[in-house]
Amino acid sequence: MVMEATIGGTKRHLHELASGLHARGWPVEVACPRVRAEAHGDTSFWDDLSAAGVPLRELPMERKVASRANIAAVTTLAAMLRQASPRIDVVHAHSSIGGAVARLAALASLPTGRCPAVVYTPHGFAFLDGTPARRRAFLAIERSLGLVTDRLIGVSPTEAEVAWRHRVVPRDRAVAIPNGIAACAIPSPDEGRATRAREGWGEAPVVITVARMTAQKDPSTWLRVVARVAAARSDARFVWVWGGEAADAVKAEASRLGIADRVDFVGYRADARQLVAGATLFLLASRFEGLPYSLIEALAAGVPVVATDVTGTRDVVRDGTTGLLAPAGDVEGLAGHVLALLADPARARSLGAAGRDDVVARFSIDAMVEATAGVYRSVAR
Repeated sequence: MVMEATIGGTKRHLHELASGLHARGWPVEVACPRVRAEAHGDTSFWDDLSAAGVPLRELPMERKVASRANIAAVTTLAAMLRQASPRIDVVHAHSSIGGAVARLAALASLPTGRCPAVVYTPHGFAFLDGTPARRRAFLAIERSLGLVTDRLIGVSPTEAEVAWRHRVVPRDRAVAIPNGIAACAIPSPDEGRATRAREGWGEAPVVITVARMTAQKDPSTWLRVVARVAAARSDARFVWVWGGEAADAVKAEASRLGIADRVDFVGYRADARQLVAGATLFLLASRFEGLPYSLIEALAAGVPVVATDVTGTRDVVRDGTTGLLAPAGDVEGLAGHVLALLADPARARSLGAAGRDDVVARFSIDAMVEATAGVYRSVAR
């Protein structure tokens, strides 16, 4: 398995997949940076996988379309594939940079007769957002690399559908295997109440998000929604967990909107699950997703959610049944949903309870690992 993006949801996915396969006896190795260049405090991936017994190979990469480090990574990985004993049967590439490096390395090993089968999990397509020129460029890259992809795994049904509708791979080479969670790791209501007491939230309604501060998560829309809600509810508190490359801009915009004193930017927190479990409502304003762990875990903790109706998110939230959705960028729609649930605690509790039952039934780590193992067997044949 090859991945550059060793933080956040992709980190979580690869850790649970690799350790789950290892525990089942699969000979799996992970090639990745020891620490991501833009980790924003999330630096435990290497140590966590080592503790699980998964063999690791250090492969420096950078979050850039082209860089010397990434070119060197292609060369190094291609040599690994040519020289590996026993032969490597499958390479599983994760996210855009790891996806490009791994597939180019596999292609470079083709003349030696040791080219492995290639599986790719995008964890969110970059061509779904940005300027038209950027979207066209990233789509062209994905289509080119799709030519050497034996199977594409979408972490949600809509991500797999995006892949074949945009001709990244043919329809018969795209499959959906949703992210899974361990229900036993979800904080209990008592832990949520203890978190509220520890954080000093008291009885105030708390609107929270856990998201990297990057364009994909659309922090500007999130902040403008918060400004609308804050103006109507003087008792509400707002919490943003995690940082990112846009952290300074996000905090500056909060000041411009006059809500800097209403939003707690708490940075990376290892206890993010507990913070979410203690919140009143989870708000996510993403422009696109793969399949957001944050929403799954919020619902698993019984916390009602308001989110954007985009790829990945709509696979988690059943609009009107387990949460409320509004179009991406729809400040008024999102704010209206948040205010409606804050004004109607009984409905909010009902949505949260329905969400808990739904996601625990649908998103299982064991199912994710077994289905992925089935893909490996299929492409290796």
